[in-house]
Amino acid sequence: MSKITSARSLYHECQNQGQCGKHTLNNLLQGPVFSTADLDVIAEDLRQVAQENLQRTIWKNPYKSPLGMGYYDVSVLEAALNQKQCTLSWFDARRDISECLDQQDESMVGLIVHVPTSPRWIPFWKGQHWFGILRLANGAYVDLDSRLSLPTAFAGFADCIAFLSDILQNGGRLFLIHRDPEALVANTVGRTSSEDPTQTSESPARHPTPSPGPTAS
Repeated sequence: MSKITSARSLYHECQNQGQCGKHTLNNLLQGPVFSTADLDVIAEDLRQVAQENLQRTIWKNPYKSPLGMGYYDVSVLEAALNQKQCTLSWFDARRDISECLDQQDESMVGLIVHVPTSPRWIPFWKGQHWFGILRLANGAYVDLDSRLSLPTAFAGFADCIAFLSDILQNGGRLFLIHRDPEALVANTVGRTSSEDPTQTSESPARHPTPSPGPTAS
């Protein structure tokens, strides 16, 4: 990825047919890197691996939305990023986010944000949404949410931290993305053999994997 210092030249996919997972990855990687078909293949590969590990059939794929929308489990996003030599790490909400966003860390690509949503057209229905925040070469951060019409640069580092802190306080989750030449390939990441993808449990140091929501917004 070439070094980008201005939000004006950024690649930015806007929301289309609820494809927030694909938009998030492509916006962070700055190009049309993944298609919906690519992510569906990764989700199916993860389902197959889970079946082999658990030695039982998993009929409903827990790694993608059952409605055919663009919401994918975080394991799919992680595996896709690994294919492009990037890693995803869960942010422990007990920590200070400002300490994790080192403005001098050139290996940092940015963050993936997961937030709950409430679609206006479906009362009492809760959805989920992914979006990315890109770190520029000069250490600045830019919001590349696909729901925005254009990339939106934060006024400064403090503004970015306040934005992320508000997300955490309102039930959102953060994932740190770094470049890593030794990142694993897609089918070797994700859950361990003892983990059941259809079951999740709360951990103080790591949030449970978001289950595919009924809708992506």
